[in-house]
Amino acid sequence: MSTYYEYQDVKVMIAHKLMSMEGWKVYGYHADESDSMTDYYSPAYWGGVAEKNGYILCVNVYGSAEPQEIRQYNYSGFTYDHSIAEKIKKLEAMTIERGASEAEAASAKMMIERLQKKAEEATENANKYIVVGTIPGHMAHPPKMNWHIEKDGVIIAKGNGILKYSHIYNYYTYDRYMEDYQEFKKFGADEWEKKEAKYIFAHTMRCDTEEEAIRSAKYNREKMEKDSKLIESFESFINKIDTTCGGLLGEGDGYIYEKITVTKYKKELKPVETANGEIKEGQLFILKSSFNHGCRKGLVYRIHETEYKGQKLYHAYKLNRKLTKECIGNSSKNNYWHIGSGMHDNLTRWIEKGSIAWCELQEVKTPYEVEKVVKRKVKSEKKVEKKQATTKAIEETTEKFDINNYTYKITEDIDTRNGEKIYLVKVVEKLNHDEYLQVNKYMKSIGAYWSKFKRAFLFKEDPTEKLNVEMDSESKKEEKQKQESDRNIEEQEKETINYVITEDTHTKTGSKIWIVKPEKELNKSDFTEVKRKFATMKGYYSSFKRGFIFKYNPEEVLQTG
Repeated sequence: MSTYYEYQDVKVMIAHKLMSMEGWKVYGYHADESDSMTDYYSPAYWGGVAEKNGYILCVNVYGSAEPQEIRQYNYSGFTYDHSIAEKIKKLEAMTIERGASEAEAASAKMMIERLQKKAEEATENANKYIVVGTIPGHMAHPPKMNWHIEKDGVIIAKGNGILKYSHIYNYYTYDRYMEDYQEFKKFGADEWEKKEAKYIFAHTMRCDTEEEAIRSAKYNREKMEKDSKLIESFESFINKIDTTCGGLLGEGDGYIYEKITVTKYKKELKPVETANGEIKEGQLFILKSSFNHGCRKGLVYRIHETEYKGQKLYHAYKLNRKLTKECIGNSSKNNYWHIGSGMHDNLTRWIEKGSIAWCELQEVKTPYEVEKVVKRKVKSEKKVEKKQATTKAIEETTEKFDINNYTYKITEDIDTRNGEKIYLVKVVEKLNHDEYLQVNKYMKSIGAYWSKFKRAFLFKEDPTEKLNVEMDSESKKEEKQKQESDRNIEEQEKETINYVITEDTHTKTGSKIWIVKPEKELNKSDFTEVKRKFATMKGYYSSFKRGFIFKYNPEEVLQTG
């Protein structure tokens, strides 16, 4: 079971890690002031609030809180009670110069601080302070969460499950535990287990034999492996918090979080009144007025039919709030509605009166609003200024750009995605970066874009007029060859394919069918074309019959088509 002290251990671990990292302000931290000499116990604790770059981290806080002043009291001007003043005077005399040990002097100093803190409660000392800072206010944790990060009233991140880290508190408190962990990571589990067994047998009195030492070392290894996973998880958790609260760092881009309202839709069952209905199995009705025994307006009932001594009887069960289940229990009297035989019942009378109506269930989409946190990227000012300067420089150089200064090679090609004709433009001369930017800017202005795949500027229309260049002779030759090959393909497609039609019987239904087979074996493209053509004629291919099956004689259709 979780306790207050386990939560406090985890919070102190988090506070120590955050204080060792840059940019974090940890509020409400109190160092360990326990003193074994005076039997005084005052462990370290943390209030659970920290801040970085305007992001507020809250760990195991209780409810929301308003901003709070950080006060520094002027103890030299305090008015002390006589007994407290005498104690402070005696404790101030306990110094090393006067023969006290270092531990006694430190203990006396702590006692003075505690007495001064107690004097702050006095009325005459209450206003003797200056404000040195402010603890930021925060929101309450979301339900079932024990930590969250917020900024400007918006919760950015949240979670739970930090209590498990209390098992590794000793690793972040005592150096000996962390040294053992580092050795475990350095030597590996097997080597560490052997060293641990030797150490236990040689330097401790726990084990009388080597076998007992090996068993003890194996147990320590299993515990160390579990603790190692928790330590890695804890370090990852701290890194996640620090990354989330990074904000605008250096010259990089930053992020802001905005709360927006989004409309979503959920499917629900709604009762819709109908004019027609009767007392029968499954019929629904809705109450339009309130009745006795908690049968209030808006409840929906479903009628059921039973038989008793040869007579049909009817009753109804109430549907639940979502209208998905029937409430058949006896916990409430309004779960059941007695109807009777349906001949002399009051249900029909109430329907005629308008207090009850027949209905049916329909699925409808119900809109509802949800608040959502959106992360938006904000570019740094230096990046924006640099981009504006680059754009301005490109525009200035583009104004001086002359297309006749370069030689272009234009070729025809086909778009591999959709088979459309495209034109590729390549610059013959070798361009430096600035020249490429000029050419790229100009090509975009006349409707082209750079293709990494083709390694050329791509046009969808012939760019010869725009660039004042004739198309490459080789490209023209390729185009003629392509046109001739297209004509040959069209002529081949026009060649007629002869078919053999046979009459057969369907093996499952016994009905008459016709099987169409080509006389010659078709290649893949021809088969695809024939299959598409026969599909329009309501014929389909059968791998069992190894031919196309028609439910009618397709001889006339094939001759005309």
